[in-house]
Amino acid sequence: MSYPDTKRPLIGLVSSRDGGKMMMNLTYMNSVWYAGGLPVVLAYTTDPDKLAEYAETFDGFLFSGGVDVDPVKYGEEKMFDSVEIDSVRDEFEEALFKAVYPTGKPILGICRGIQSINVWMGGSLYQHLDGHRQDVAPEVRTHPITVTEGSFFHTLCGKSEVMVNTFHHQAVKTPAPALTVDAVGPEGYVEVVHEEGHRFLLGVQFHPEFYCGRDDDDHSTAIFTAFVNACR
Repeated sequence: MSYPDTKRPLIGLVSSRDGGKMMMNLTYMNSVWYAGGLPVVLAYTTDPDKLAEYAETFDGFLFSGGVDVDPVKYGEEKMFDSVEIDSVRDEFEEALFKAVYPTGKPILGICRGIQSINVWMGGSLYQHLDGHRQDVAPEVRTHPITVTEGSFFHTLCGKSEVMVNTFHHQAVKTPAPALTVDAVGPEGYVEVVHEEGHRFLLGVQFHPEFYCGRDDDDHSTAIFTAFVNACR
């Protein structure tokens, strides 16, 4: 897929980190590129001037997967040893979201991304869930999600049910007031949210980047393409 006559929108990606190293699975970047965007991994900062420059320069933002949001951010104490916290990422990501959100520019959240967006907008999370991390290859979709008829996600995929992968142990508990639930998993946990009236604000609990562009893909490419097109 290519857009030879159109400048690629500049997409800022929030990555994980390990000490002084930025870490991101290439599938995020490849999916953005495949959909017509130009992916750039953002350096962490909480400097207001730098954040304002990010918000001005980039056409859209992708909040990727990673470790858990500190429960203190949604008014709770850590209750499980499985909760992994990176306070530096939390501070950067929250500051970035609050700089970007008022601009109305497109935002896509994946896995941790849906969780952190929900928290930054006033929602809460289940701190730990068993049985939501598959032990097969990430491109294998292991369970169905039920899509709400007429929802934003339904318009993207055109289906009332799609199969997705699962690599998480947390999930949206109380959706933020501005977010609408578009799809749920077999146990009723939130899998997709969006904000009505926003140019593009979508969060998904699964990892569509692992199968974007595959012959059997029936929704991942649609997600990334709609996101990138909204960034144009």
